[in-house]
Amino acid sequence: MRFLARFSAVVTDMDKRRRNARPSKYRPRTDAQKQRRQQLWDARAEARKRRQTADDEARWLARLAELETALRDHGHNGIHGRRHTRPLDSITDDAERFGVLKARVERLEALWSIDRRKRETRGKIIIGGALLAELIDATLTGDRTLLTTVLDILDRRVDLARDRLTVRDLLGDAPLPLRPGGEVAEDLSTALQTMANDTPDFDALVQEAMAEENDFRPSDIDGDYADLDPVWRREA
Repeated sequence: MRFLARFSAVVTDMDKRRRNARPSKYRPRTDAQKQRRQQLWDARAEARKRRQTADDEARWLARLAELETALRDHGHNGIHGRRHTRPLDSITDDAERFGVLKARVERLEALWSIDRRKRETRGKIIIGGALLAELIDATLTGDRTLLTTVLDILDRRVDLARDRLTVRDLLGDAPLPLRPGGEVAEDLSTALQTMANDTPDFDALVQEAMAEENDFRPSDIDGDYADLDPVWRREA
């Protein structure tokens, strides 16, 4: 069987050589044909590039219109509101028009990001002011339900003692401890000292880890390594 397999491989190789040696039935291309073929490839590549550029420009234009509309709805003028800005239609050079379009979109993206952050900050102030006004009205009427709910939220969400002190003063000396789990009557210095004492002793943790490493023996991994314990001790 092995001989037949080798013989078949040799015959197949000979057939391939014989076929490769036969003259081609196709006539070789002339230089003019090769040049025309290269020109065709170049034309197709240029057409693909133009289509890609047109698609990209259409996407940038759509994004520009979207940003201009969003900024205008929030009280800002679009990019064409500036007098020194040239209309894109007046730019005849494709590369220059695409570059200007991209730069304008990037600028409006930055303006939109800044405007969004400002609106978020304004929204937080509005919400906080409304809640604070509601708290004051409820406190004046003797209803402490909302105050208890807000204090519970603040006790879970606010960690810094100085922030808790600010909130407590703002709410008219509300019963908010200056640290989580602390007493309401605790002053700021005591709260800060207690919180500092509650911080883990990193030096002790390092020493404990080093002590555990010194107590480690190879036999702790596997009993077959027990003969390495004396050597391990000497190297340590």
